[in-house]
Amino acid sequence: MDRAGGERPSGSGPSVRRAQRRLGGPSAVPGRDPGGDGRRAHLPVASPQLRREPLTMANHDVAIRVENLSKRFRIPLDRSATLKHRLTHWRSAARYRTLEALLDVSFEVPAGQFVGIIGHNGSGKSTLLKILSRIYRPDAGMVTIEGKVSPFLELGVGFNPELTARENIFLSGAILGLGRGEIHQRLDEIIAFAELEQFVDHKLKNFSSGMEVRLAFSLAIQAHAEILMMDEVLAVGDAAFQQKCFDIFARYKREGRTVVLVTHELGAVTTYCDRALLLDHGRLVADGDTADVTGQYRRAIGLAADGSLAATEVERWGSRDVVLTGVRILDQRGVEDRNPPTGGFVRVELGYRILSDAVTDFVCVLWLMRADGLILSESALPVSQYARVGESQRGAGGTIRFDIAQLPLLDGAYSVDVEIQERRGTGVYDHLKHAINFRVIDRRERHGAIELGGTWSVVPTDQTAGSPEPFVSPQWVGPDERPGLSRL
Repeated sequence: MDRAGGERPSGSGPSVRRAQRRLGGPSAVPGRDPGGDGRRAHLPVASPQLRREPLTMANHDVAIRVENLSKRFRIPLDRSATLKHRLTHWRSAARYRTLEALLDVSFEVPAGQFVGIIGHNGSGKSTLLKILSRIYRPDAGMVTIEGKVSPFLELGVGFNPELTARENIFLSGAILGLGRGEIHQRLDEIIAFAELEQFVDHKLKNFSSGMEVRLAFSLAIQAHAEILMMDEVLAVGDAAFQQKCFDIFARYKREGRTVVLVTHELGAVTTYCDRALLLDHGRLVADGDTADVTGQYRRAIGLAADGSLAATEVERWGSRDVVLTGVRILDQRGVEDRNPPTGGFVRVELGYRILSDAVTDFVCVLWLMRADGLILSESALPVSQYARVGESQRGAGGTIRFDIAQLPLLDGAYSVDVEIQERRGTGVYDHLKHAINFRVIDRRERHGAIELGGTWSVVPTDQTAGSPEPFVSPQWVGPDERPGLSRL
């Protein structure tokens, strides 16, 4: 057991504890690493603040335990551009502001669990991962880790650009704890996974950033570790290489390794993770099933986007004989909701007021628009069919409602355009472009624009009057052998 960050005076501050093997008995050698690899271990002086329950077989199932973890950074407000400035202002006190990166975070990760950590930029995800990897020391709280950790944080750090890919593999492999013979055995596999067979003897300084990161990822996955910390590794390479990364995740899950994944790719979290944590400005705000947590994050993104959606400039024109006084989107309870769920009830509510005695009838037209300007739907209502509109109605008003029992839209940003026009369509009284903006949340994370609401069924062949003719020959036809296609 050793405390991350070196020794600290007893009775002060937190610690990061890594328990590889239990210490005790005459075989324990003071000052030596209990794992037996010859490295020095800093053993803290016993004090009430550092005592913890000894690890027993009952809690060996917990791979990572985080208790009341906090981390803050001091950000300087004054910058001394020159040495002369520092020498001539040596008595001036530097000013700082405090950034609370993590605030009282607590959770446990059982051995073999695949955990995803999500949140907006600056929420503390990478800081948490660096504390778990013993790169940062916490300001408060305790971290206990059972097993060897392999961090995938800054891929490619430690590579020497003046060395070839082959030489960097041996150098970085040794840092990961791989023997030279073991690297020799895996060399072809590493190069093939990184798709660098033709560049293995080229210097790294001639590589593109994508080639370098692919090599770093291919090497990092060779480490022998029970716990893997991954920070934004899905940003590696093109779609084909990312699919290979997904295959690695699937393999880790089959092998029962403990994986902590920090990513913005919510689809990967839902597919591979057993559990998700949501961080918001350093606080753990959600911990649970991946579908529930990612859904909460999507709703939070939608709420945050309300400001930018509301800031969209509204274009307005018309004679103003009839004006729209308000546009709202409501849920089934009558509460305004700019983030309706797919399949949920939605009501578009419009307020209007007549400002001219010449108005005898009018039509309300509503267009549902996608964020890219595509018109998804148009609906029109002659208002006189539902409300009294005639001469001498100046000053009268009312509310027009358009109800959607089950919203068919999937994830995305949308807007509503509204127009009040003369009954015969010869004039426009009031037109609002981008009258209201909203974002739809699909908790099932389906692809596409709409949910068709269709139903599936399967009818066995022996229960039908006759089998339908097959669409293609029973013999598989490859894409290069279809009629009308020539091989490139």
